Amino acid sequence: MKKILLFTFIILLLNSCSLNLKNLPIPEGTFKIGTDTFIFEDKSRLEWFTEDNENDYRRIAVQMWYPASEISDSLHPYIDNDIKLKYIAEQLDVSQKIVKGLSNVKTNSYYKSPIYNNEFPVIIFSHGLGGTKIQNSINIENLVSFGYIVISIDHSYDALITILDDKIANFDSDPGWNANIADFRSDPGWNTEIEEITEEEFYRVRIPQINTRAKDVQFVIDQLYILKSQNFYIARNCNLNKIGVFGHSFGGGTSILASHLDSRISACLNLDGWLEPIPNEIISKGLNIPFCYIGQVQKNWTTAKFNEQKLNDFHNNNSNLSYVFEIKNSEHMDYADIPYLTRLTRMFGLSGKAGKTLTKDLNFFILGFFDQTLKKQDSNWIERMNANYKTIYKSNE
Repeated sequence: MKKILLFTFIILLLNSCSLNLKNLPIPEGTFKIGTDTFIFEDKSRLEWFTEDNENDYRRIAVQMWYPASEISDSLHPYIDNDIKLKYIAEQLDVSQKIVKGLSNVKTNSYYKSPIYNNEFPVIIFSHGLGGTKIQNSINIENLVSFGYIVISIDHSYDALITILDDKIANFDSDPGWNANIADFRSDPGWNTEIEEITEEEFYRVRIPQINTRAKDVQFVIDQLYILKSQNFYIARNCNLNKIGVFGHSFGGGTSILASHLDSRISACLNLDGWLEPIPNEIISKGLNIPFCYIGQVQKNWTTAKFNEQKLNDFHNNNSNLSYVFEIKNSEHMDYADIPYLTRLTRMFGLSGKAGKTLTKDLNFFILGFFDQTLKKQDSNWIERMNANYKTIYKSNE
């Protein structure tokens, strides 16, 4: 399947052509945006990707965005650590000089701004294979500007690269790698010379992997409860009775599994979600909370040939509100930031004709779904998407 690693590849091409990337668009809501980053360590889970080391507990990097009462003097960068540029360059076997343009993209989020004194619903985002916690920053910033606290996870060893705080790593002996950098290890056979992966080997990796990701989401919710009890400056304003999740690609599947496992989640949205790794018993049962899927025409997703059937079955088995939107002339990467940052994605088949305008319409669409399900506020988010694009639309209403 197409991975978000190609996101970086396109940016490299732009920089090699001396072209500039767009800054993130100004959100349409009224709230200013603050942000902060953290490392969480789960002492109840050993790291699945480094299972040979008994001292390595699961650690994830998270970024929190929240409504701010005023701005600070520092905009948070799109790429939050220049060390990542080195690993992006090495992954693609190019000069680090070529990827430096990533550091120039401006966001609308201010580092450690004072938080607006009110409770807000919480939404957790999960990225796709080889993705990052910032890959849907446009959607995230827009949600926050309308009064949500949004938390995005770098799923360690599944993200392109995750920088982990060295103050948290505490090994009795040398683990044999840089314990504070989690590189991408999520493809089956990543550490071997295997050229072809059988279906059995594929799912032997994907099932425990999606379970690990879903537990990351649950762990973040656990941490929010703890931090709220400690009056932590962001968590104290989290309304933990109103939690939503959304994700792109494998992050969409992760959101579904997390919603199945955790009754604290009240709404689930998928951006071209990858459902193939989800166990069939969950597909057969469906969810009992509102669900929405928006993505490419599923029969065109040739590298995920079972996704269409699994999505249809899942939709039909959901016992609460369930919506499916298949957008014609859209591609997998149209559901992340990259088509907005550069239109050249269309030249390389990563973005379809719909991608020219879809990013901002997704802002309205995602906001509308969560407003309806978490805030009980109605809008014309369904009608607008069906009016602006050629869609295959299903609903159980």
